[in-house]
Amino acid sequence: MARARFVALAVLLTATACKAEAEPPPSSSPATQPPVVDYYKKWANGPNPTGDPNVFPITVWMQDPSGVENGVKLGKAYPEIGIDVGLGLWEDEWWYLRQEGLLQTDWRVYLDPKRVDTVLADTAHARNYVGYLVADEPDMNKVYGDVFHPEMQPSAILKKSDETRAKDPSRPTYINFGVWMGTPDGGVGYGYIEKSYEEDMKTYCSAADIASADYYGWTHPDRGDRVGAFSYGEVIDTMRKWCGPDKPLYGFVETGHPHTHGETITPDQLESAVWNTILHGATGINYFAHSFYTDGKGEYSSVLTRPEITARVKSVNARLKSLAPVLNAVSLPGVTAKSDNGIPVSVLHKQVDGAGWVIAQTDGNTKVPRSGAARVEIGVPVQSGTASVVGEDRTVSIENGKIVDDFGAYQVHVYRF
Repeated sequence: MARARFVALAVLLTATACKAEAEPPPSSSPATQPPVVDYYKKWANGPNPTGDPNVFPITVWMQDPSGVENGVKLGKAYPEIGIDVGLGLWEDEWWYLRQEGLLQTDWRVYLDPKRVDTVLADTAHARNYVGYLVADEPDMNKVYGDVFHPEMQPSAILKKSDETRAKDPSRPTYINFGVWMGTPDGGVGYGYIEKSYEEDMKTYCSAADIASADYYGWTHPDRGDRVGAFSYGEVIDTMRKWCGPDKPLYGFVETGHPHTHGETITPDQLESAVWNTILHGATGINYFAHSFYTDGKGEYSSVLTRPEITARVKSVNARLKSLAPVLNAVSLPGVTAKSDNGIPVSVLHKQVDGAGWVIAQTDGNTKVPRSGAARVEIGVPVQSGTASVVGEDRTVSIENGKIVDDFGAYQVHVYRF
């Protein structure tokens, strides 16, 4: 992920902050969509070629598997905390040493498309190469260093992806986008339009078989009304407009200090952001572990160098993986949620092996960016009974088709009934 473009972001954030917001109506679970794991079956060498519903994708951005933290090579350290795939392998003169580290640790990565011939030739290690990272933030990087870069235009990115797909149809393409793709008012700062803002975003996303966009809402240098977990889910909502209902979209969450200015994310903030993307439809999670500071220094594996973050990421990932069959199941309509004090609530409804599941989170918006405690009424398609609150060793009653429960700010409850 490239460093923030502060002037353009300031324009974008100011435009967003000027919008008035009414008290949110009851939220509803989304309309039915096909199981996302079926999508992966088209790639024999991709991240989940059998469409196994027990696999929930968790990745980390641009790492060196041969690097060492705490006496352990990164290619071994990341799987130990539930991160099974790397998004990108540093491209420089040391690339072959990184590839060697990848194969020694038996980790798995998305590679630059320039390596497609290497991948196809290395049949003995086919499982270690799961796809191709075509571009990072092409929506923002078409202009950098005050120079226009036509290779970042939507048609050029699509051409690059199509050429990669034609050469290796057994692996997906992945693109991470920036704020022009991923935020509600991204069109404010987007430049060098090829057709129209809307058409350009759709063309960009058509180049990605799997996509994400980065906006670090908890740590951004602007300490305005967009600082909160809600902005991570908002990225997913915005991308759905451009990418359609079926494409896998991954939440993109920082683990350290991603801007030279701004804040450092806390474990609670990280967990709230991960879940907010999922409540808004993310079908995988990527962690951004790079940190940058005003003195010009940086580090690139903050998820491993910050013990409190390492522990929380391991815990969050374990919970995501334990819930993989639920998270990967079809999202169903038929559930509503409303708080007693205007705090927004996001909700997902699933059916797995005859049981109903509801995942709910007290959310935020520009009026309440940090969310808040609330009593929440959740309408479910069962008139009476008892729901287990998964992972909390308690139950709640279902009365008159409703669950009533207490939530903290950005707290998540998972119900099974």
